[in-house]
Amino acid sequence: MIFPEFLLSASPFALAVMIIGLFIASLARGYSGFGFSAVLVSSWSLVDVPARAIGIALLLEVIASCVQAFSVWRDIPWRRVVFLLLGAAIGTGPGVLLLSNIPADQLKLGLSLFVLVAAFLLLRGWKLRKKANDKGTLAVGIASGVANGAVGMGGLPVALFLTADGDTPAKIRAAVTAYFFLLDIMGLAFLLNAGLVDDDTVKTAAMAFPVLLIGMTLGTRHFLGATAEGFRRITLFMLIFIALAGIIRSLLS
Repeated sequence: MIFPEFLLSASPFALAVMIIGLFIASLARGYSGFGFSAVLVSSWSLVDVPARAIGIALLLEVIASCVQAFSVWRDIPWRRVVFLLLGAAIGTGPGVLLLSNIPADQLKLGLSLFVLVAAFLLLRGWKLRKKANDKGTLAVGIASGVANGAVGMGGLPVALFLTADGDTPAKIRAAVTAYFFLLDIMGLAFLLNAGLVDDDTVKTAAMAFPVLLIGMTLGTRHFLGATAEGFRRITLFMLIFIALAGIIRSLLS
C-alpha cells in the first residue's frame, strides 16, 4: 500500500495527535455508539484540513457501524430510528440554507453552547417528565437534520435527547449506532458526489482500521461492565467534552 501523501509529509507531532485522537474517538464509539466524528474531526483539524478529516471520519463511522451491527441489532428501537431519520431528511435542507446565510463558526458555537448547558442540566438530574412520542422524536430528528446540514454535528441533539428520555443504555447505544449508520451513508454519498472522498481517504481509513478495532473493543468491554447510571454519567461527560472542544475551536477560528 502506498502511503497517503499528507501522512508522509506530516510531522511526528501531527501523526501523534492523529493516532491519539483516533484512539480516543474509537473508545467513545465502542462505549456509547457516538462521539467518533466529533472527537476525530476536532483533534485532526488541529494538524490538518477539516475537510479531509470529515471524509475519513464518515468512512470510518460506516465501518464502525458494520462492526457493531451484530452486538446492537436486537436492541435497536426501529420505530424511533425511522422517525429520527424522517426528521433528519426534513431538516437537512433548511440546515444547508442556514449555513449559506450564517457563518459556520457561529452556528457551531451556538449548538455547542446549547449542548453544554443541556448536558449540565441532565448531569444535575433533570429528565423529561414522560417519554417522547413519535411527534417528539420527529422534532428531534428535524433538529438533528438542521444541525447536520449546517455544521455536520447532527449526532449531538440525538444523543442528548436519548439520554434525557431515559432509555436503557443498550437501547441508547443501539439507536445511535443504527441512526448514525444511515445518516453517515447519506453524508458519504454527498461527499462522494462533491469529490471529497478520494483514494487517500480510503487508504487512510484502511490504515486506521486496526486502531479503530482495538479502541472499539476496549470501549465495548467498558460498556458491558457499566451500570445504567454510570453509562449516563459518562455519556454526559462525553457530551460536555465535545461541546467544550467545539466552543474552543469556534472561538479560535
